[in-house]
Amino acid sequence: MVRAFFHFLCLLLGLLPLLAGAADGLPIRLESGTAPRYLDQGALSLLRDPGGTLDIRQVADPARAQDFLALPGNLGAGYSRDVFWLRFSVQRSGAVGENWHLEVLPPYLDDVRLYEADGQGGFTERRVGDLQPFAAREIPYRGFVFRLQVPEAPVTYYLRLQSTSAIAGVLSFWPPGVHEAAMQREYLIFGLEKGLLLTAALFSLCAWVYVREPLHLYFSILALFQLAVGLTLHGFTAQYLLPEDSLWANDLTGILVGLGSAFGYFFFIELLDLRRTFPRLTTFYRIGIVFGLAAAASVPLGGYRGAAMALFLFSLVSGVTLFWPCRERLRTGTLRARVEFFGLLLYVVSATINLIGLLGIGPMKLWLLNGTQVTTLAYLLLLEFGVHLRITEANRRHEIATQEMAREKLIREDQGKFLAMLAHEIRTPLSIVSAALQSLQAMDPTPEQQRLRRYQRIDNAVRRMDATLYACLAEERMMQGHWLARIDPINLPDLSLAVMHDFSEEVRQRIIFDTAAALPAVEGDRAMLRVVLRNLMENAVKYAPGSEPIVIDIRPWKDGATAGVLWRITDSGPGLEPGMAERIFEKYVRGSEHGGASGLGLGLYLSRRIVDHHGGWLRADEHCTQGASFMCWLPLLISSSQKLGSL
Repeated sequence: MVRAFFHFLCLLLGLLPLLAGAADGLPIRLESGTAPRYLDQGALSLLRDPGGTLDIRQVADPARAQDFLALPGNLGAGYSRDVFWLRFSVQRSGAVGENWHLEVLPPYLDDVRLYEADGQGGFTERRVGDLQPFAAREIPYRGFVFRLQVPEAPVTYYLRLQSTSAIAGVLSFWPPGVHEAAMQREYLIFGLEKGLLLTAALFSLCAWVYVREPLHLYFSILALFQLAVGLTLHGFTAQYLLPEDSLWANDLTGILVGLGSAFGYFFFIELLDLRRTFPRLTTFYRIGIVFGLAAAASVPLGGYRGAAMALFLFSLVSGVTLFWPCRERLRTGTLRARVEFFGLLLYVVSATINLIGLLGIGPMKLWLLNGTQVTTLAYLLLLEFGVHLRITEANRRHEIATQEMAREKLIREDQGKFLAMLAHEIRTPLSIVSAALQSLQAMDPTPEQQRLRRYQRIDNAVRRMDATLYACLAEERMMQGHWLARIDPINLPDLSLAVMHDFSEEVRQRIIFDTAAALPAVEGDRAMLRVVLRNLMENAVKYAPGSEPIVIDIRPWKDGATAGVLWRITDSGPGLEPGMAERIFEKYVRGSEHGGASGLGLGLYLSRRIVDHHGGWLRADEHCTQGASFMCWLPLLISSSQKLGSL
């Protein structure tokens, strides 16, 4: 990570000389009436006033002339409490007119004062800035413009700058007509850019309303934040929304920058799935969220300058960290990964160069001020396209999964029909075997021990086969959605005794049957409830030691205000493993393999579904300390909605 960060800084530092201009220290000459003249090639000299104590007479004193330092380009001083004085000399050719516009950017400077010699040994002061009402400006432009009459003889101007935002100064002289035409073109370009950004935000918002994919909503919010930040930083909020309330327009800049940065970190966490892939980087980005929120909160508290500097320094470092998740995504080789990679790469490069200028580490260029939103639009559109591709891939996977589920459902239905047909065909010969066994037992009332064991094995096998066939028929009904095909009053003790007779005499002798007197009947489908009770009894027999008792307890029980009957079975087996009280009811999940017990893990899953369709509940008693205990509660009456939903 350190090596990559070092290489990244070396690359940026290598680019800085290309961005900077050369210092020549020469005054500028206005010679063209059809083109602007930018003061970025050594035309500016700088005096730094740390305490802000100097006035124009002290600054213009010839004795202080050597204190001014020539700037190689535009002013970019970062966040500072100091006052900055710019000095520049201008003369015009006789071939051009004397009326000129001096444009000063960026639009978010708090206090901008221009001093011009009045011809009487003094200076006239003209004051603008985003703390002044927009309506008071000489020219209705998003930046700051002064009307000047430039003589042919050289004249020196002084510009005083102070701001809680980043200190920067990009100055240019314009012929009035040329400037007005340029402003119209500039507003048109900005309008198209803002319109595209708003369209992207609304498109993503509509996509979220339609598909409910959170990334669409997050992108829409991010785009709206970027739009609001751009409108404010470029002076459009002060011009069109708050022309008379300069304080609100000024504060809104810092608040939106802080909130937009915080949400940007949140968006990257979600976009790159950092919680799963890079949990440590998630923690790092959450710190960025805190920095952003702190910057927004610092505006009304008067500490925005320091909070913004901390936020942007953190952003400068955090931009490098996007390399790792982007590299991992690029390795997948998908179109979405490549689109997201180039979008994030564009973001990192443009944001880093912009931050270097804002922090005063590198030069400040006009394209940094005006071009940031264009690159923002470009990388946001790339990210939106990446999000769209991601959702398309997810929808395709969902469609494939849906088709696979439908295919599996058809297979299960065919299997169910086959099992039901097989069950019907086998039940007749099985009944003949059972009848033959009963005849043999009747003809041999006192069999010897060996024949008795054979009779019992045949009887157990017939009962198991009959129970299996009964379950197959019940499952066929479940597959068809016929959970409550026939609803009758059911006496649970009688049904329990009937199910007990499906088991061997040895098992029946282990069951302790405890029931309250005069229990009310419950409504239900006898065949379905028989499956439930048999599954619960089979589990108890399967997992309990061979000689330990199994207790069945049936009592009246109210679930809230609803009367019903509680059926409980408790064994003395190994019990449930920790965390299995709910998982045991999931499909294909089985309990302990104690004692070599076998099964598919469907019994409890189907039993709970049957009980749910009866309006009751089936759960394991988590407080049972010896063995396992399962509770089945059934209401006395099935609600009308349950009956309709199960037909």
